[in-house]
Amino acid sequence: MSPAERVEEFLAAKADALVRRSAEDLGALIGPEFVYVNASGRTFDKAGYIDFYCTSGKIAFSEQAVTDLDVRMFQGFAVATMVLHDKMLAHGKAVAATYRSLSVFSVAGGQWLWVAGQTMPAGST
Repeated sequence: MSPAERVEEFLAAKADALVRRSAEDLGALIGPEFVYVNASGRTFDKAGYIDFYCTSGKIAFSEQAVTDLDVRMFQGFAVATMVLHDKMLAHGKAVAATYRSLSVFSVAGGQWLWVAGQTMPAGST
């Protein structure tokens, strides 16, 4: 499996866990020292990300699709850039939004973990 195919598979599993609101499945994909900056500039660690996007009820994803995926491999890690197409309820309001996103994955012993990410509104410079 190519690195891009591996990341596509990983992102599909992440989207599935978000839609199903499965903290356990999402947690298995995320590294312990995870850091994430969302489109509003808020920073999350692993527990905070899982709570905010999966279990709190503040955000409820109905869909997350990925396009324009580009994956670059480095020694021990991979960096992926993409466009995310999200559909969700955010604080009770229906939202359909498009974002540019960057994700970093640690790659060790055949195991891939999401360790860092940043998302911004599409079209931001």
